[in-house]
Amino acid sequence: MFKKNLNIIEMDKYSAWRKISLGSWRINGDSQVYCELKLSVEKVLPYLEDKNKSLDTQITLTHFLGRVTGKILKEFPELNVLVKFNRIFFRQEANVFFHVSYGKTDLSGCMIKEIDKKSLEEIRDELNLGAENIRSDQDQSFKQIKQFWNKVPNFLARPTLDLISFLTYGLNLNLEKFGVPKDAFGSMMITNIGSLGFDSAFVPLASYTKIPLIFALGKIKTEPVCLEDNSIVARKRVSVCITFDHRIIDGKLGAKVASALERYFNDPSLVD
Repeated sequence: MFKKNLNIIEMDKYSAWRKISLGSWRINGDSQVYCELKLSVEKVLPYLEDKNKSLDTQITLTHFLGRVTGKILKEFPELNVLVKFNRIFFRQEANVFFHVSYGKTDLSGCMIKEIDKKSLEEIRDELNLGAENIRSDQDQSFKQIKQFWNKVPNFLARPTLDLISFLTYGLNLNLEKFGVPKDAFGSMMITNIGSLGFDSAFVPLASYTKIPLIFALGKIKTEPVCLEDNSIVARKRVSVCITFDHRIIDGKLGAKVASALERYFNDPSLVD
């Protein structure tokens, strides 16, 4: 017998909008919506600098965004869902997938499970260890995945991804004994495109991941900002490009998420 891949509970009531939305778009294809937020880091940077004074390993803006994401997933559980067979299921854990670059051009990732229950220091330690293991080829799960995909012909890549997604998310089968990680992509993704030199960029939702939301963190820049009194000042800001699945997140919920991001960046002590 197979164990379950996810611990999920179906939404008990669907609004008319939700039913229409579920029927309007294909899976994570034409339902994608893009939004860019310019967030001030004038208060976050001093907050992190103060935190890091007594630490050997630094807490970065990526770790901070991870902690904020955990708070947001807890505040808005309707974000933490999975769509399968045109039905919505609530996830019982808030797990966030962080992209990790290694080598010259390759990309993998590290999962932080139950991120809503973890401190900045715990997120930093888990993410740094996961990234180190991937880059040093010590992550056994990652090694298994690489070995498997080295054997898959290019023309079978998409059908293979779709099959794995169907088995693990559609049928909710735990395939760990076959080398497939449990809940491989989690509730959502965070990718630090600023570390690659990008000011901003939108990241597409891959259908096989079944995630409804991606945050792409850009590079910190000093930019001119017009204040309410029409004066122009220099401010350090960062772009967070958001890609979301419109079947799950409508404009009202999206605005709440944007407001929450601004709230935490304007008062970083709220993550403590």
